[in-house]
Amino acid sequence: MPSNAPQRRMRLRLARQRAAPSRVRARERAEEPESGLKLGRFNLLALGAVVTIVVSIGGLVATAVGTLWSARVAADQLEQSREQVEQKQREQAARVSYWVDRGQKGEGRLHVMNRSADPVANLGITFMVVEGDTSRGPVAFKVSFPSLPPCSSVIIETKSLKYTKADTGEDRETFWLPVTEANDFDLSLKDLPDYVGFDQPAIGFQDRDGTYWARQDGGLTKDEVISIEHTPAGSGRVLGEPSVQAVKSCGDDSGS
Repeated sequence: MPSNAPQRRMRLRLARQRAAPSRVRARERAEEPESGLKLGRFNLLALGAVVTIVVSIGGLVATAVGTLWSARVAADQLEQSREQVEQKQREQAARVSYWVDRGQKGEGRLHVMNRSADPVANLGITFMVVEGDTSRGPVAFKVSFPSLPPCSSVIIETKSLKYTKADTGEDRETFWLPVTEANDFDLSLKDLPDYVGFDQPAIGFQDRDGTYWARQDGGLTKDEVISIEHTPAGSGRVLGEPSVQAVKSCGDDSGS
């Protein structure tokens, strides 16, 4: 009996030493799956948040692009509508024009034509005439007509042009109706040679809507008053009523 006691104590001690590590390892292995599960849940939540942010940003970008596109389309439509309105306003005025030529005998002629289906009112015509005697300088003409009928033209010929040496500020600013006699208003009007030409012609008029238009230097301008830029040496008058003729090619206001 005494000889077996030490061995039994040693076995018990060894058995206890072996059991301790196995329990520790078993506890460690049981904790590993729980840690991995927590990490997986965190990754899923983070991924979901990132996806949500990306989708939100994409939606904002799409909304911004759509808003910009809608604004661009609206601006284009507004500009197109404005152009259509302006074109509609210019329809009649675009059919009123003038040009200068010479007759068979070399006399100068100024034509003003209304090819619209409505009359134009308050027709004003300005031009300069330079006579052979350049020492006197150019003569300014500002002629007025109450109206110009539809589908008609008025012709001013150089043989009807007269001038006066007297020149006042009132003469330069006033549009004058054609006079019936050379001594009307005691102007002492003098003749101009038939060969003189029309320089710097321009016309102004009111359309059927009462809008004033000016045509000069090849352009048509709304709400502009025609004037003579250079200071003339004398004022001119048109003697007698200019002839008004019917226009053969007179279409509608669409330009046909």
